[in-house]
Amino acid sequence: MKNIVIEMFVHLLKACTAWLVLILGVSGGGWAATLEEKYGTVGRALEQLWGDDACATVYLRKKGVPIVSIACVGDYDATRREKLLDVLFRHHFELQKESYRLRPRHGVYLYKTKSGGRTVYFKLYVREARELWPRNPLASKQLALYVMNLRSSDDLLRWRTLGIPLTFSVTVGRSDTAELLARLAEYGDEKWLSIPLEDDNTEITDGELLSIADALDSEKLESYLSIINDVDGVNGISPLYCSRFCRHVPALRALLSTARNKNGEQELSLLDTTHFAGSSFYQTAKIMNFRVFTVHPMQRDFCSELSEFINLKEDNIARVLAVDAGDEKALRCLAKLSRQRLLAVEFVRLSQLAQNSLLR
Repeated sequence: MKNIVIEMFVHLLKACTAWLVLILGVSGGGWAATLEEKYGTVGRALEQLWGDDACATVYLRKKGVPIVSIACVGDYDATRREKLLDVLFRHHFELQKESYRLRPRHGVYLYKTKSGGRTVYFKLYVREARELWPRNPLASKQLALYVMNLRSSDDLLRWRTLGIPLTFSVTVGRSDTAELLARLAEYGDEKWLSIPLEDDNTEITDGELLSIADALDSEKLESYLSIINDVDGVNGISPLYCSRFCRHVPALRALLSTARNKNGEQELSLLDTTHFAGSSFYQTAKIMNFRVFTVHPMQRDFCSELSEFINLKEDNIARVLAVDAGDEKALRCLAKLSRQRLLAVEFVRLSQLAQNSLLR
């Protein structure tokens, strides 16, 4: 998905370059090559603020003024902005003016600089960001739908036909867990795991239960979470059942630590789907510095909860609703509201929730 977004930016920037060539009557691309030779070191240094393969840069002129246009996937917070300015200053560019346009998850930043008495613009496009500088309040409500317990590829197809962003989870321990996660990856969806954990009341009917004793046995826990290695990492995990397990902090810490290690360099987010008295899932995850969300407690049926959220008057609020993939009534409700264009909310995947929005 990241490569697709970057390619999109590259095509956009190249299209802008071609347009400028036509409008300004500049022939050939020699001037672009000259600009890259002159400013390429700075452009590459700025790209590295996001790491390898996260950015693309195009060099162009507008009315004779050099513009270094950089498109990146990832956050742009105050820390990264300081690093960007540091790169410019170290290469002897004086900042004349900074301007920007922001949306909840993307932004465009324009830096007017001077170097050797000459004006040079640095234009930064940022996409797929959770954090933008300055902090960017939402102008609307955000809703992340967490579709749990995928039981077949048919479930996945039926929910995807709604045409809205969704986050899907697959239960650990099914015979087709790896197959369903692979299908999610093929479709460009996030890969989430629901982990059945030892519970006071529930007799597990789907997947493989992880007991407290097995979580405290490193070899058994490694084997249980081997699916993370098999599918080349996941975006996040959530507990399934777990009233007993989620009160046991050592078991929780062992589970979360092992899952993080197995996920390698890929960030692992967590969703607390528990509403059990005494559950330590959320606090344990926060203490361990995970990005963790919590689902909204379902007091009524899904459609009523959705309607309530749509009708809230506040802005800059977000909610996570969990729904079973087999809930046909919820599926029909969403399809009906989508057709009637009554949804006054922005649907996002879990990873795309604005980090500074009020989760409620």
